[in-house]
Amino acid sequence: MPPLGIAYLAAVLKEKGHSPEIFDMDVMPGKPDYKNYRIVGISCLTSTYLKGLEIAREVKDAGRIVVMGGYHPTFMDGEVLKTGLVDYVVRGEGEYVLPELVNHIEDDADVKDVKGISYMGGNKLIRTEDAPYPDVDEIPLPARDILPLSSYKAFLDERPMTPVITSRGCPFNCSFCASSKFGGLKWRARSALSVIEEVEILKERYGFGSIDFMDDNFTMNPARVVKISEELLKRDVGIKWWCLSRADTIVKNEDMVKVAVRSGLNMVFLGIESVEEDVLRSYGKREDTTTFANAITLLKRYGVKTWASIMIGALNETGSMISKTINFIKKLDPHAVQISILTPYPGTRLFEEVKGRITTWNWNLYDGAHAVFNTYHLNTKKIQSILRKAYLNIYLAPKRVVREIRHALEYHLVKRLVVNYPRKAIVAMRYIR
Repeated sequence: MPPLGIAYLAAVLKEKGHSPEIFDMDVMPGKPDYKNYRIVGISCLTSTYLKGLEIAREVKDAGRIVVMGGYHPTFMDGEVLKTGLVDYVVRGEGEYVLPELVNHIEDDADVKDVKGISYMGGNKLIRTEDAPYPDVDEIPLPARDILPLSSYKAFLDERPMTPVITSRGCPFNCSFCASSKFGGLKWRARSALSVIEEVEILKERYGFGSIDFMDDNFTMNPARVVKISEELLKRDVGIKWWCLSRADTIVKNEDMVKVAVRSGLNMVFLGIESVEEDVLRSYGKREDTTTFANAITLLKRYGVKTWASIMIGALNETGSMISKTINFIKKLDPHAVQISILTPYPGTRLFEEVKGRITTWNWNLYDGAHAVFNTYHLNTKKIQSILRKAYLNIYLAPKRVVREIRHALEYHLVKRLVVNYPRKAIVAMRYIR
């Protein structure tokens, strides 16, 4: 899906009179000619940081200025700048920071007055004062007009899907997540009206029939979700959508689920992580197995698919504890299951807790699919093996295999019948089921 972070930055730069261009290497072939630009900005996660450095080296070879931002550079600015390949790091959300930095560079002014940046002054790392968080209702919509939107191929319920961000910040501050430190502990939400207007633009101007609400927790304020849902219905927008939520919010707000389903809610991502109380407590999660089970049961009752996320490899976790979580998930039988290996990302409490146990500093492996530290009970090799077996255990369960085959047959047969023999399609559906 399109990178909304840099699209927001581009929108602000355009608003300030600049002419930014976006080159997304995930979908665009080749490379830009860096000599055509004075400043090149690179956004990095931890797992993409080393690739970002390769690009930075090419930009520096072209004699241009490199600005780097994103999660990894924000929390590892010293490491980034000491490579000599990056001139400036923008820390945190950059909508207020980057335009100021660009203006100072263009005017050959001293950047020491630009808040929210890091740079080297000789051999000394200089961090300016943190910038304030942007007002999410004042930021212009992402500059999708300079993105290759036709190159992104995401779908929900067979409809082309694109992401939308409606809030920033997270008060929960889980030990494994850097969102609360990056975007702040205060939840900052856009107005329901601005969200609806963006969704309408995406459908009418760009032809997207489904929306991925990418917020860390879209349902933080249930009343706001209800308002957005009711407005979608009132305007007859006719989209499908999915979001991230907490299980306890779902359980406590059945009325919210009801209206959300009517407005097009199709799937909910739930971070379950583990069924062990000690593990959940170590993460800072304030939920339990009863809440997880009730949330999935409630969503199923209204025909909403669930995407359950679990993690393995907590410091105090044993193999039998992981098996207990896997069996719990199999019993709940969500539509999809994501299993990640607990990864100590810079900027998290976990990173500080396990520094002495980390076995590799190859940032490419910090992707949730590779074990990078030994726990009290399991080494990295064992954790890797458990991950493979856990996926096989869940996705090769006979019940799930039969269901997926049935769905595939149903989809392809009915699709053919609808095209060639429309009146027979409904009969076919009855017999397949």
